[in-house]
Amino acid sequence: MGLIDIEEGEDSPSASTSFSVDLVFVHGLREHGLKAWTDAKTGVLWMRDLFPHSQYKARCLVYEYDAERLLAPGGLATESIYDEAVGLINHLNADRELLDAQARPIIFICHEFGGLLVKRALAYSHSRNDVKIDHLRFIFRSTYAILFMSTPHRGFSKEALIMLHGNSHLGPSQFSLSLLEHSETIQEITDQFAPLRKNFHVSNFWEQKKTTHGNTSLYVVERDSAAPLWDDVVRGGINATHSDMVKFGSHQAPGYRLVLATLNKHVKSAPEEIAKRWEQDLEMVRRSREHEADNLLRPGRGTSANSSRPRRSSFQEPYPQSMPAPSQTPVKSTESFESQDSGSDGPSTPFINIHYLVRQRSEYFVGRQQQMVTLKERFGTVRPRSGRKPKIFVIYGLPGSGKTQFCLRYLEENRHRYWGIFWIDCTTEATAEESFATLGQLSGKGVEPGAGQLWLSQTSDPWLLVLDNANDPEMELEKFLPASGNGHVLITSRNPAAQIYNNLGTVRFHGMDPEEAVTMLLQLAYPDKELLCKSLDNRELAKTIASELGYLALALKQAAFTIRRKLLPLERYLKSFLGCRKELLSRPIIRSATDANIIATWELPFTGISSRDTIEYRDAVDILHVLAFMHFASIPLSIFTLCFDGLKTSSYLKIRPLVLVQSSSTQAVEDRILAAARVLYEHSIISISESDGFASEIGKSRRVPKRYFTLHPAIHQWARERLSTNDSQAWLSCTAAILEHSITANMDTSGRGFRRLLLPHIDSCLLQLQNSYGAAKFPQTPEQATYLERFAMVYAEAGRWERAKPLQLRVVEFRLEHFGRAHSATVSAKRSLANTYWNLFHIEKCLEVQHSIWLTQKFFRPSLRDYLCWPVWKPTYLSHMQTLDDLTRCLWLAGKNDLSRQTGERCLAVLTQRLGPDDPLTVSAMFNLARTYLHLGNRNTEALRLLEYTLARREHFFGPNHPDTLMVVNELGVALCAGRQQLDEAEALVRRAWEARKRVLGEEHAYTLWSANDLSKVLVELRRFGEARALLEDVVVVVERTLGKTHVGMAMTKGNLSRACMLSGDWERARGLLTELQKIVAKEHPDAIYLEWGWAFIKLYHDKDLDGAKEHCERVLQTVVGTKVLPVDNARVLDTAEMLLRIYQGESREEDVKNLRKTFPGVGTGKARGPVDFLPLEKLIRRRTQERLAALQG
Repeated sequence: MGLIDIEEGEDSPSASTSFSVDLVFVHGLREHGLKAWTDAKTGVLWMRDLFPHSQYKARCLVYEYDAERLLAPGGLATESIYDEAVGLINHLNADRELLDAQARPIIFICHEFGGLLVKRALAYSHSRNDVKIDHLRFIFRSTYAILFMSTPHRGFSKEALIMLHGNSHLGPSQFSLSLLEHSETIQEITDQFAPLRKNFHVSNFWEQKKTTHGNTSLYVVERDSAAPLWDDVVRGGINATHSDMVKFGSHQAPGYRLVLATLNKHVKSAPEEIAKRWEQDLEMVRRSREHEADNLLRPGRGTSANSSRPRRSSFQEPYPQSMPAPSQTPVKSTESFESQDSGSDGPSTPFINIHYLVRQRSEYFVGRQQQMVTLKERFGTVRPRSGRKPKIFVIYGLPGSGKTQFCLRYLEENRHRYWGIFWIDCTTEATAEESFATLGQLSGKGVEPGAGQLWLSQTSDPWLLVLDNANDPEMELEKFLPASGNGHVLITSRNPAAQIYNNLGTVRFHGMDPEEAVTMLLQLAYPDKELLCKSLDNRELAKTIASELGYLALALKQAAFTIRRKLLPLERYLKSFLGCRKELLSRPIIRSATDANIIATWELPFTGISSRDTIEYRDAVDILHVLAFMHFASIPLSIFTLCFDGLKTSSYLKIRPLVLVQSSSTQAVEDRILAAARVLYEHSIISISESDGFASEIGKSRRVPKRYFTLHPAIHQWARERLSTNDSQAWLSCTAAILEHSITANMDTSGRGFRRLLLPHIDSCLLQLQNSYGAAKFPQTPEQATYLERFAMVYAEAGRWERAKPLQLRVVEFRLEHFGRAHSATVSAKRSLANTYWNLFHIEKCLEVQHSIWLTQKFFRPSLRDYLCWPVWKPTYLSHMQTLDDLTRCLWLAGKNDLSRQTGERCLAVLTQRLGPDDPLTVSAMFNLARTYLHLGNRNTEALRLLEYTLARREHFFGPNHPDTLMVVNELGVALCAGRQQLDEAEALVRRAWEARKRVLGEEHAYTLWSANDLSKVLVELRRFGEARALLEDVVVVVERTLGKTHVGMAMTKGNLSRACMLSGDWERARGLLTELQKIVAKEHPDAIYLEWGWAFIKLYHDKDLDGAKEHCERVLQTVVGTKVLPVDNARVLDTAEMLLRIYQGESREEDVKNLRKTFPGVGTGKARGPVDFLPLEKLIRRRTQERLAALQG
């Protein structure tokens, strides 16, 4: 192997010095030496027999390498290409040096893989800058042109690799797979060559005839791979097959004249241009060395020429002395830490680990100990502190390379260093949000977005956060990074672009170190047999297997467990694996060498499972098909037991797990599921955990499950993608039905914790449903509509109303089309949608849906008897009464209090008559009417009576801390406050609701923030203005982050805050808040009247602007009279009229005073008092402002 001179033979290179150019030919993988360039029919070696090399003074050299060694199983992929590239440079340089022809121009003619080899060789030659090896740079310096003949610049297709490999082996080797389209090896070669390409004259030629092998006919290298659209590159097609395009039998052979013309042009112009390049490159190298010498001699620079650069530490297998430094060589066993800050700042302080929210344990780990130590050094010491940004380190690389296992082992070994360790699943934004919601729930802040990050930002205790599987390039990962805090962050990703998030360093995981990989394979395969692990024969077999598995930790683990379970012995594993991998290559599921290696290791044992006929093995296959469509982590076993009754009767499903059809009880289901899960566990396909880290800290309910199944993300993807399209849809529908039936229809409170655990699995299932059916075409059946309806209920219960809304809209649309508007299922779906709109404060849409339900029920009644009522246009059946109750609540929130009162009074009267006062429906109507009375401002006594009765009933039905009970407690306290009665009791009630909501719902839940607003009103009435203001300032920040600046909750909070500011004398802050509120409060809403009153108050009592105050007051009263948006005896209206009355009296406008008293009979009688809504006058402030008014009038 080496260089062949076509004129002088292999052993005696030409001594002629008259050559002006060297033509170097590099063959492809399937044909070697001169045969690769010789026409089989004529025996013509075209560069010797056709090409006029003597005329051009061209020396023709054929470089031959051992392609069989590369293609054989057990070789290294990237390292093999590197070795051959170094060999090419060394052979060519030695040949030219012996002839004293180092400066002679070079033109490369490369076929297929030969082109990749030349690209890698030129990159290597270009990197040789050191004075001791700069002779190796001569090849780069002398290369003038490159003719790429069907070189797979973008890699081979799977079909082409199978054809090229023929029948000589069981299947493509790891080396062959590394040449697949878009592979890491191809990308590395591309990245290394791209900056150099402009130095050469490049021509890309592609084959125009397909190659036939057996029943297969294809282009071995597709045109877009052979001739990418590069700038300044000649492109052309040759009308020949892949092999024949470089074998010209005559001057008329297709492509010969095209190649001849290209060479003719390059041979003539090469000598002059290469001579110039030598001068330029020598000068550049001289300057570079002078610069390095200056740096070495400069005082204070030390002895390292690279001391000004960021430090880099590489951990890899030692290399022979003939090889370059590791930093110059892409080696699979290399993980290079790039550090920006060592973070060393004193000794660490040990901590008691309080929180360890990690859903899994490390299952295996061998090697990378140096990286573990270095990562710990990068993070530095751990001590209590605050006011700093978290340190972020990124681990990226191939799937199955051990990123997650590395992090898990790091957490376990360093748990004592951190107060809290938290694991966030970043597979999708939904799973990341759900993980952080659980974190926010643990902190007591609730499940609202950003709550978990805020908690970490505010704590001074040290914490470690892992953002795992952050692979999606579209994900905005920065929003999941705490802005500050005494923390360390580890990010794992397959996406190299994730490096941008680091501020400490990064490491790239390829495969494991070869020796560590062999050790790991044998130790996991023979855990109790040290002699077998040390056997030289076994290590040789393991070395070949590890190489073919790409040294990937996940694939090695799976192979080891297959050997350990004696499904395949070590000596037979490689043959079976290669055959399985070859068969898999034709499937769409295989997209890369990594896919092929990892998936083949699972297909082998799974084929064994599926071929068994025992119950537990059949169940294992079914269970895996179901797990494939849930989220891969923490799948509760109890899903299967809870769905048992409902799924057993779901005959509409095309396929169902036999365990759910044949079992006679939930205990039987659990026993069979566990038996099946153990089969999968013993074959290393799933892991089983007895408890979930998140659930153990948060879920105290007896309904929180204790056993969970977890799959590796790559296994999870394989389990799903291995199914045919029809099977995939059938099992997907089955999984959706299983999830649906595990959710109780009545959404009982005891199952709340369990349903929260379902959220990531619902997310995953919905995503697959949308991908399978298309968002516009789903749902297609009533059963699918029921899936969506039940899933939306879980989202709504968790406060994820924006997620619930589109599902509910689809259900409503489907049922309207298929069932009609009067069907009970349609009405139920509309009612759920309206409730979601209500919680989102989308009041107009809520009213629109509620009104449509009301109209439908008015004209389409359940039975003839329901039409027999008087008056006939006012039906009294229960479903309609429930709609009226919903309308009462919605009209109240919309500020239409009078309409809300009318609706609520009728609803309560009918329900009391038909069901009695203690029925839950009646109690609900009673509460909604009481709240309307309260906000009318003139029905406080009735509101108090109803609220007290409602509270007694709900405490009896639900207990003291149920969300519905707390709602009544809160409103009762507000009612007492509005009536200026028992303010201490009012504070106790509202504070009770606030504290309980913080515990039950979270500090940042919308209802908790509502209670905080109401508590501020009580504090104002108690003249504790500072407390009220401090409370509301905190709430404003949370509302802006969780609900947004324009949300109605923000209007309520800023309105209350402006009141507190005015009463505490901070007029400028109050003015600014009112200005902000004017931008978000609708003019027709009652809150707009309260804003006008606020401006009048400031104008009169602070600005002493009588005209301005009078203008605002008159605007308020004109709006009330003209629109009746508030009754004339509303407390705020009377407050405004009272203010205007005093102005009129001060100006002696008796006629206006008389008209004002006539229009607003309560004015001037002392009845004016602040309502529950924001900005009430306090008596103390009234006295103060009356004095100011008297002074102003004087």
